[in-house]
Amino acid sequence: MSIQERRKIIKEKILPKYKGKAKSAFKISIVKKSILREVQKIPPKEICNLNYLDLSTFAYVEWFSLDETLTQIVPDCVYIKVSAGPYGDTGIFNTRNYQYGRNGVRRIIESIRPDAENESGKFIFTGYKKLRPRKPNNGEGENYYLDFVLNVLDSRGNAAPQGDTDEVEFVVPRTRASLKKRKKIKNVIEDRLKTLKKQRDKKRRAKKTLLKNVTKFVKASQRTTKSKKKAPAAVVRDKQFRHTAKLLDKYLAEGIITQYQYDKSLQRMMKEYTD
Repeated sequence: MSIQERRKIIKEKILPKYKGKAKSAFKISIVKKSILREVQKIPPKEICNLNYLDLSTFAYVEWFSLDETLTQIVPDCVYIKVSAGPYGDTGIFNTRNYQYGRNGVRRIIESIRPDAENESGKFIFTGYKKLRPRKPNNGEGENYYLDFVLNVLDSRGNAAPQGDTDEVEFVVPRTRASLKKRKKIKNVIEDRLKTLKKQRDKKRRAKKTLLKNVTKFVKASQRTTKSKKKAPAAVVRDKQFRHTAKLLDKYLAEGIITQYQYDKSLQRMMKEYTD
């Protein structure tokens, strides 16, 4: 590992842990152990080679999870394509340069949304390993790309692929070194999946809280004052509106809800508020 890489680890991983702490807590022996732990987490360079990855991880990706799969699970050094038939295709691009709004993924997802919004489990992406144009099938990582092909499932679970599903085959020789690298890469991907699951659970709880508050606001809007001793319905409604609007802004800023979900919730609230 180069000096630059070590400095980067210290700056980004180690020093933040000691921010605000006394100098006495900063001991060389502890720092060395911390650096070693961080180094051990670094995956081998073969994580950029699809031949070393367990591609079953990408066999079932729901349409709304494609972006977070590309940003949080797929290594940020492999070539990708998205093929969705009538909903659109992207070119081949490297995840190192991936941006949701610039690589064509957003356009595809928004094209799928009207048909898939209330159809859970019907629009599924599956990753297929393919050869990049004019590249040999020799096992070199840069020669391959992962094509996420959209599958539309019918009521019986039969899939209709919206793109080519033919894959290229290459088997990495089973040596002690290659097996060790595969295991380490597998552990890295599994850790990413666990992290993503925690984030999804957090989002699920937040959305449940948001829905509860939106529903509460709607009920407050429909309620009439039954007694002068109680707070007027309009006061309760306005208070609930402000509280729910703040939640919407907070969850949008944190990325817990999408702009589309924000707009739909706000639209529903405004309809009740102005009626």
